[in-house]
Amino acid sequence: MKFNVIVIFMTMLGFTTQAQSFDDKAHQILKNFLIEYPNQTQFSVAIIDADKTHYYGQVKVSDTIKQLDNSNSVFQIGSVTKVFTSTLLARLVIDKQVKLTDTLQKFFQFPLMENAITLEELSNHTSGLPRLPSNLNLATVNIENPYKSYAEADLEYYMSTEMEVSKSKSNSYQYSNLGAGILAKALENLTDKTYLELLSEELFHPLDMNQSTLVSKTFDKNLVQGLNPEGKPTPVWEMGEFKGAGEILSTTNDLSKFVKAHFGDQEDAFALTTLPTFLVNDNLRIGLGWHILEDESGYDLYWHNGGTGGYSASVYMVPETRKAVIVLTNVSGFHPKTSNVDAMGYELLSMF
Repeated sequence: MKFNVIVIFMTMLGFTTQAQSFDDKAHQILKNFLIEYPNQTQFSVAIIDADKTHYYGQVKVSDTIKQLDNSNSVFQIGSVTKVFTSTLLARLVIDKQVKLTDTLQKFFQFPLMENAITLEELSNHTSGLPRLPSNLNLATVNIENPYKSYAEADLEYYMSTEMEVSKSKSNSYQYSNLGAGILAKALENLTDKTYLELLSEELFHPLDMNQSTLVSKTFDKNLVQGLNPEGKPTPVWEMGEFKGAGEILSTTNDLSKFVKAHFGDQEDAFALTTLPTFLVNDNLRIGLGWHILEDESGYDLYWHNGGTGGYSASVYMVPETRKAVIVLTNVSGFHPKTSNVDAMGYELLSMF
């Protein structure tokens, strides 16, 4: 996954020509990918180049690709939510309310089976926790909304009775939706605020992300209908106690504001999330929430994607060059070609 970053200086006339060519190429890339998906599929894309943000939208209707302005249309962003959860953690660290090395037991009043897990380990997926808790039986849930019924009592029972970490926990990366859910719960307990209140006060309101929320506050008017793998309507996922792992609803317009907040030079919560905390292998490091790759120019490339029953999302950013690509779509995270959403994002980023 390598990208070229090209800086081109041109006259005003030349810039106008290049801008049109850039737009045409972006639209063609979207069309090439969108044609593979069912009717009613939408792509909403933001391409950020320093202070400029270009929005591109397409929808497939009656096997025809049409352009539309959907930069303010709402999609579920799935696991990209984890970056927001980690940013809340980073904000509390900057404010000296917690330390990354604080252990989990500090934030729960009942005794935990595993109490040595740190907040940092929850954020960077090195806690050793499994992807999902043992008392969530996916064979018995409503497959269209599998996490909705997992309540606080279920999480407490798991953490006090069944919680186990992998025996290979030491120096190991193990992606965990459970860990992100527990991290959000710990932050709620610390602040005595709900996860939505924390998001609103610390991120959504300060960044003017006025179309971003959780499922409980769905924007019915602007919400794009999610599609299952067969292209049929399916509901947004209500995540229960996993809301910190994947419940946020947002738009490319709002997410552009969040991404641009990482482009400053100040030592703030956004900068803290981008600092590497764990080396997975020679090609991958982990910050707080972010996965960190490296492009061929040696710049750090930050990435996270997400998928739920009716939506997929991918976010890529290179803070050093102030470039980014955001892709939101109502392609199901279980569609056989959902990985093409990531591929399209990489191709769009390579246009710079």
